[in-house]
Amino acid sequence: MINSVLIVDDEENFLLLLDWILTKDGFRVRTASDAYQALNLLDEEHFNLAIVDIEMFPMDGIRLLSELRKRSPSTPVIMITGYPEADTLGECMRNGADALLLKPVNFDELKHMAHSLGD
Repeated sequence: MINSVLIVDDEENFLLLLDWILTKDGFRVRTASDAYQALNLLDEEHFNLAIVDIEMFPMDGIRLLSELRKRSPSTPVIMITGYPEADTLGECMRNGADALLLKPVNFDELKHMAHSLGD
């Protein structure tokens, strides 16, 4: 079975890059450019893993994480940010994030996390 991954990021080029890297690594990837698209996808299908950017508009990644936990509590979530503020990172962990990655993302580390959390 191929693991499915939901990637949510409002930076289109970064979203396309993550899609390409994880698809090439054997994952079935769905992407969303904002939290509302992600919630619609979550209503349609189950994902083995979600990768969510923290800094998005109009709904940020932390609010999306809370909604994701309500709709799909068993789905592991990797949060990504280019702005690693202690309060924000702590809030992610309190809301149930399984891992945190900082931008620029180390893609080998991301693939390793995706395989270990997405199985």
